Amino acid sequence: MIEEGENKGSVVKWILFFVILTLLIGAIYFTFYFNYTCEDMACFRAHQRECSRTTIINNAEDTTWKYKILGESNKACEIEVMVLKVKQGELDKKRIEGKNMFCYLPLGDDTAPESDIDNCHGLLKEELQSMIIEKLHLYVIENIGEISEELKKVI
Repeated sequence: MIEEGENKGSVVKWILFFVILTLLIGAIYFTFYFNYTCEDMACFRAHQRECSRTTIINNAEDTTWKYKILGESNKACEIEVMVLKVKQGELDKKRIEGKNMFCYLPLGDDTAPESDIDNCHGLLKEELQSMIIEKLHLYVIENIGEISEELKKVI
């Protein structure tokens, strides 16, 4: 009879162990790995104001963007921005596909993360800046005569 009581106690301990282990695994998953997925930008902006872990694929007219709110970091909301596909525009824009950057917005802010690129860092930012510099360079070369005349008026 004593053995039967010991077996029941052992079984209860194992069941309790597995219940606690399952709860612990669930807590870890929902704390560190779970992301809410939004279907529209209004939903994403609401989660962005709260800086809660959320992902959205924004299928804009010319580019498909992926935004992922990673959470609070140094009193700012950290958001990963990635270009998944460039659908329109010049061929050189294809080079930003697959590139990402990390943007840090003030808590409570719901503006587009890429709207102030000074708050971002990463390969996507570098490529976007490089493209801007190249376009500016081409503009200056194409309009050197007009720019020279305008400078003469100023001087």
